[in-house]
Amino acid sequence: MKKTFYSVALACLGLGLTSEAVAQKTLEASRQCATMEALQAQMEADPSLAQRMAAIENQTRQFESNPISQRGTALTGTIPVVVHVLYSNSNENVSDAQIQSQIAVLNEDFRKLNSDVNKTPAAFAGLAADAGLQFVLAKRDPSGNATTGIERKSSTKTTWGTADAMKSTSTGGLNAWPAGQYLNLWVCNIGGGILGYAQFPGGAASTDGVVIGPNYFGRTGYLSAPFNLGRTATHEVGHWLNLRHIWGDANCGNDLVTDTPTQQTSNGGCPSFPKRTCGNTTNGDMFMNYMDYTDDACMYMFSTGQSTRMNALFTSGGSRASLLTSLGGTAPGTGGGGTTPPPVAYCAAKGNSVAYEFIDYVKLGSINRTSGADAGYYNGTATSTSVAAGSAQSVSYSAGFAGTAYSEYFKVYIDWNQNGVFTDAGELVVNAAASSSSAIRVSNFTVPATAKSGNTRMRVLMSDASASSSCSTFSYGEVEDYTISVTGGTREAVSARIGSVTEYSVYPNPATDVLNVAIPSDRDVATVSVKVYDVRGAEMKQASFENGQLNLSQLAKGVYMLTISDGQQVKHQRFVKQ
Repeated sequence: MKKTFYSVALACLGLGLTSEAVAQKTLEASRQCATMEALQAQMEADPSLAQRMAAIENQTRQFESNPISQRGTALTGTIPVVVHVLYSNSNENVSDAQIQSQIAVLNEDFRKLNSDVNKTPAAFAGLAADAGLQFVLAKRDPSGNATTGIERKSSTKTTWGTADAMKSTSTGGLNAWPAGQYLNLWVCNIGGGILGYAQFPGGAASTDGVVIGPNYFGRTGYLSAPFNLGRTATHEVGHWLNLRHIWGDANCGNDLVTDTPTQQTSNGGCPSFPKRTCGNTTNGDMFMNYMDYTDDACMYMFSTGQSTRMNALFTSGGSRASLLTSLGGTAPGTGGGGTTPPPVAYCAAKGNSVAYEFIDYVKLGSINRTSGADAGYYNGTATSTSVAAGSAQSVSYSAGFAGTAYSEYFKVYIDWNQNGVFTDAGELVVNAAASSSSAIRVSNFTVPATAKSGNTRMRVLMSDASASSSCSTFSYGEVEDYTISVTGGTREAVSARIGSVTEYSVYPNPATDVLNVAIPSDRDVATVSVKVYDVRGAEMKQASFENGQLNLSQLAKGVYMLTISDGQQVKHQRFVKQ
């Protein structure tokens, strides 16, 4: 009766694990994940877990119902990671290099930077998503001291099972670091052919995290094919971020994601596309998804719906939101983590009189404000929108008049380098000629490829005097300030290097105006040179490289070859300009 109750509770959460599914798992000679069995044991030990998970599911549904939650490619944040290694022999004591390779795989897979994403069938390619999450080995321990993010312990225990014994010193393992500040990864031999298992959000903090066998961790070192490319951790961290198995752990089950096709059961090996089950006569199973059971070399993507589901955990009140403000990923003596903007002070600017004219409309992205006179200055920095480095943008604006329509000049400034002034090259993005019209005017500009990632200031100035500038106090008119969040810019390129990158990679590919180059953390950026060649072998000197980004805006659409050299190695990478 008790086991029946917990099976019902799992089913109510969309987590049903049927006897048929268990039998299928036993018969398969493929990937073995024990997450669902561990969850059932946890629910039996803690009846309140179902309630907590139901609350998280409710919050997720609310987030999914918001149209703006269908995210693009912005960086949500960076998660500090601690790796607890438990070993009974030298093979199980995985090297730092093997650990670093696993962090690199996570960063690639969760940011859609994996080189094999282009293998996704065309039917699903449009759904392959950047989840916006990065991972970095912890630099501070819970006491604030410097750390490598790795701790090791020798043990006589040769297998650990799935009862969480590895997560406590009292049972011979290593205690979890605070779950609200770190992703805990335990590396140990689980036994029973199990590659790994994870704890869903809502479980006990003392056992929160992911467990992976040493020979399935990373992509270099002690590994067992065909699970030797680090995708076991991608799969299990997906569970830790509230993703279900893609088949819903039931015959044609529900994984709670709308854009993943229903499929009969797990897929092992490397299926041929299309594989049609459960009436999916068009595209068939999304077997290349990280949450299926295919071989490491045959899984390449998370879907947009899965990305949205993961990101729900990091919104205000989300069960994993505190990870993005954790100090664990920052070196002692430096500032905090997360996405807090730098405290930059800006000059004052104001119109002394709005008795005759004022700004009555400003629109850029999700900034969309209609207003009357605001006493000469309006602080709208609580309102923000995101723009991608290298992207083309349009800003709309108009003047309002109390009576007679006077001739007005508009200027729009954006502090791209976040240094607190608007006088640097390219920061005057609109310099519109005088007009007495009250109609909405539209100006176009391009976000510099070298713009700094993060929050910065946009200033909209309207004056009847052409000489009025970003820090002017002038007679007639108005000033309004807003917040612009830049994504894909120079700070993000630096964070990619910090995030334990061990190999060169480029993204996105195909690219439009900007191609990011992730540089290994052990290389001096100053020594890196990048050259671009067309299919004939001619060098394209109009493609400029700076701060980890290649500006492609002057290149024609087509296929090109990139050569990266740093004095130690030369890497060749093909990319597409679209």
